Order: sequence, then C-alpha cells, then structure tokens
Amino acid sequence: MNKKIFKVFSFVTMLALMLAALPMQSAQAVSTGVVISQVYGGGGNSGATLKNDFIELYNRGASAVDITGWSVQYGSSGGSTWYNRTTLSGTIQPGHYYLIQESAGSGGTINLPAPDATGTINLSGTKGKVALVDNSTALSGECPTDSGIVDFVGYGSANCSETSPAPGLSNTTADLRKSDGAQDTDDNSADFVVGAPNPRNSQYPNPFGTGSTGSAALLSPGDAVLLLVAVTPGASPSSGFTVICDLSTIGGPSTQAFYDDGTHDDVLANDNIFSFNATVISVNGDSINCTVSDSQGKSGSASISLNVILPIGVVQGSVSNSDDGATFASPYAGQT
Repeated sequence: MNKKIFKVFSFVTMLALMLAALPMQSAQAVSTGVVISQVYGGGGNSGATLKNDFIELYNRGASAVDITGWSVQYGSSGGSTWYNRTTLSGTIQPGHYYLIQESAGSGGTINLPAPDATGTINLSGTKGKVALVDNSTALSGECPTDSGIVDFVGYGSANCSETSPAPGLSNTTADLRKSDGAQDTDDNSADFVVGAPNPRNSQYPNPFGTGSTGSAALLSPGDAVLLLVAVTPGASPSSGFTVICDLSTIGGPSTQAFYDDGTHDDVLANDNIFSFNATVISVNGDSINCTVSDSQGKSGSASISLNVILPIGVVQGSVSNSDDGATFASPYAGQT
C-alpha cells in the first residue's frame, strides 16, 4: 500500500476510534445548593396511583436559596427544543424539598401533597431531560450549555445528561436522587436510583400519627373501645395538632375529633397522644383512617387497626344457569 495512503487511512481509523470512545453528550451545570431530587412522568397513566407527573427539588446546601424567577424545563429524550417550562417562586430552606406538580393523566387515584409550584409539563414516563435553570428563558439544542443551568437530569435513553443518564422509568417508578436528595457527583447514572414515587413538598416531613387501641380483645357490636393516635410532629414549626378520624367502619361518624386534653379517657393532656372512647355500633371494616393536622397547615395520616371478625356476606337467592336457563336457589338464601 502507498505509504501516504496508509498514513491517511491510519489517521482516519484512529480518529474514528477516538470519536467512538467519546461519552454521550454531557450537560454542564453550575454547582449550587439546589438540585433536582426526583423526576416522575407516569402520573395518571395506566397502573399509576398518583394523578400527576412531578419534579422535586432539594436544597442540599447550608443556606436558604431564593428561586423566584427560576424555571424547570423539559425536553424529549431525543429532541432539541425546550418549549415546556414551569416558572418557580419562593425560597427553599436548607434541607428542604420543593414540589412542582405537572400534567395530570386520566387515571390515578391519589393527589400529590400540596405543590409549591404548578405547571403543565407532560413528562415522558420512560425517558426524557429535565433542567433546572436560574431564569425563565427557554433553552435550545439537544444538550444545552447555557450558563444559567443549575442542575440537569437525563433519564432513560436521553441524548444528554450529566455524564450518563439516570435509569429509565415506568408508570409506577420515579428516579430519586440518593441520600434523600443530597448526593451530587454530576453523574446522573450514579446519583439516581429507581424507586416508588415519593413526592415531598417544602413542608415535608408532615406530621403523622401511629394508631392503636386500648385493648387487644376481639370487638363486637356494643363493645366500648379506647382509640389512640400518637402524633409525631412534622418539620419545625409543627404544633397545635388536631386529629380527625373516620369511625364509619364501626358505625360511628366520619369526622370524629380525638382529644389530648385529659377528657374522653385521654390519660394525660398535651402529650401528643389523642384519644376517643368509642362504642362499636356495627363492624364494617378492620381499620380506622385518620387525618393529623398542625396549625401551620401541614397534614398527614394515621391508621388504627381493629381486632374484629368481618361479617360474612348474605347468601344470595336464586341463580340461573346460562346454558339451559334453569333456576337454582340455595336453601341458605338470605342468611349470613
């Protein structure tokens, strides 16, 4: 082979090998205390329990960060346009989250916690790109390098990410930043893990309760039972609690207040253990659901398990054979 041709061939071959070894395009993000801590795009889709997509932020720094005028922007996994964005406002305290509610699907049964911001971005449930930007100007290009980019997450087969994309998702999974949102090595594949969506707002953690009964005895209609809910406060400040429980499973009211004032068989006032002495009128379930709220507007839940024997359904009357139309009746029809 001609030496000149061989040299050109060798150079082209080496260049091709070098280009093939280059990593996927990588976004450049400014180091800051606020990062994207969770991405979920399956809201309202088939099999999802949550109604909405969401993006969650976390302040991993030591100082409060004012994000007024910032935006979160979304691009498809292989696209170069960023026309979907949500403008933000407010301040994220150190160690706190910020929940951005996005588009709703037609399914799902559970609302997100009260969002800190609301938008209409329809995130992909499997792959895409999300950027946190310190302004509201739309990004452009497959892998933007704007100086205003604060954090960037590519997931699934996205054509841009920090080093490598975070794992792909489904309608029932989210990408969650490790260490409760605190890990940031500028490598999406290393910093995120797939898990059940866990939306957290600026008030997280919210107060919640642990339910119990004053007796382990089997309950029947006519029995008295002391119902208890021990309240755990939410993020400070969290005080001035109320506990409201749905007692319809034992034939009681659906909005029964519990007490922490030394009445209604409450043993000690102001110890955050709320009580109510109830009478079982009927047995319609084996648990009682409660809402725990504080005077700062945060709320959570509690559940009280009951030791009951659920009623057996009533035996139905006659049934028809779909083949010949013959009718049969159980001798136990109408009995339980």
